Amino acid sequence: MLFMLTTEDGSEVRCAISRLALLAISGTRPRRSTDLPAIFAAERGRIEAAALEKLRARLSPPLGVLHIWEDDMLDPEPPETAAFALKARRQRG
Repeated sequence: MLFMLTTEDGSEVRCAISRLALLAISGTRPRRSTDLPAIFAAERGRIEAAALEKLRARLSPPLGVLHIWEDDMLDPEPPETAAFALKARRQRG
């Protein structure tokens, strides 16, 4: 499912969340694909928060679509990862 994410600086990033990620955060198994938009709407805040975290962990903005996978929703990247460490080091100077 595609969506637009507006960042803190007002820029927009195209994002997509996978079907498995939607199913994982919903806690239910929809019977039809037509149930997915309702799940997205109910969990949009959580999805956007995960997308922002993933975007912040990157060294540069995505060239295309920022993909949100099941692992991004269930097991977010810990701040000790190399991407976070490198970004923090750059910010400190």
